[in-house]
Amino acid sequence: VPITPFFGFFSAKYAGVTCEELMYDYDKLGVVERKTILDFQPDMYVNPYTYALLGPLMEALDYKELKWPGHGVSPTSSYQFVEGEYMKADEYDAFLFDPSDWILRTYLPRTCGALEPLQQLFPFRQFHYYMATLGRFSVFGLPEVATAIESLLKAGREALKMVSAAASFDKEMKGLGFPPQFAPSTHAPFDALGDALRGTRGIMLDMYRQPDKLLEACEKLTPVMIEMGVSGAKRAGVPRVFIPLHKGPEGFMSLKQFKTFYW
Repeated sequence: VPITPFFGFFSAKYAGVTCEELMYDYDKLGVVERKTILDFQPDMYVNPYTYALLGPLMEALDYKELKWPGHGVSPTSSYQFVEGEYMKADEYDAFLFDPSDWILRTYLPRTCGALEPLQQLFPFRQFHYYMATLGRFSVFGLPEVATAIESLLKAGREALKMVSAAASFDKEMKGLGFPPQFAPSTHAPFDALGDALRGTRGIMLDMYRQPDKLLEACEKLTPVMIEMGVSGAKRAGVPRVFIPLHKGPEGFMSLKQFKTFYW
């Protein structure tokens, strides 16, 4: 039986450093995680850069959905998920009509304080051409929108550092004989809606108050979630896809509800 632990912030405690240090110090994270892997010799490893070294990135976005070590929780604590109804009960139709637009102009401004001005953008689906479209560029000249774009650039630079460090770590682990436990991840559509958009309470009520809308949203997301897993696996060259199962256990829903809404 392969032993493939998800070390998480255990590596910080094992090395005698704080979780906060691993959120911000690229080099220290590599040293600490390397020591943990070499000492415990797991059959496969999880790249730590994709879950630990995110402090600068989340600060750049003023990210609302997580509290992290040194930011909302103590430097020695792990993440705290901040659940909320980031999609309101009456917004299913807007989400279903154009998910990308809803994410860009509604979801991101709600979950990232630095991106709140993006709600002023025009829907990109309202397609014009030639001269008719040029006036719409005026929104990018608004000071608050320009500031939001600068925040995106800052977040992008930090994300690039993280991805580069993650790639170097993968290369090192491969050289040491450790295969990755997984590279891509995806979600059950019900979890994507319940975790990130409607919240536990919201999606539970939706099963009773508007089940048809919930099912329609799950169907809408199913090919997207499949695409996330398959394309990620092909891109990384790793056939194992991580799918966390959050809201499907019997303590949350009945078997009938599981078969209807979850899987």
